[in-house]
Amino acid sequence: MSKHTIEVPLSDEIDASTVDDLKILKKDLGAMGVRLTIPNTLPGGTLVFEYDDEAHKRNAGRKKKAIPADSELSEMTQAQMDEWLIDTPIAEIQETLDVGRATAYRRVREARSRVVYAVVSLADTDDNQEGGEDA
Repeated sequence: MSKHTIEVPLSDEIDASTVDDLKILKKDLGAMGVRLTIPNTLPGGTLVFEYDDEAHKRNAGRKKKAIPADSELSEMTQAQMDEWLIDTPIAEIQETLDVGRATAYRRVREARSRVVYAVVSLADTDDNQEGGEDA
């Protein structure tokens, strides 16, 4: 984590509306993780902006919708949930999870990426079957 500081010198001519605007700016920037320090003597002072360049990366984006507690899905492990997602039609996933079509397809794609598939050559299975019959 590295903190960055930006200092902006203020003009000698600042009126009351500018002070109000700076207070609103401080509040808005605070919600985004940027700290603004307004000097006591505004004319000729310096605004100081401080921010953490890693802060905006953590927990970004909209959160996933929670699975209803009374649903049978809420008691499934991740592996069971992945199997369910892969084997269930998209329309049923949409209805059960209360998500849109694109989200349902995204969840299935994520489940497929987590599932490990065993790849077996057909030549190997044919050889084993033929070998078993001869013995």
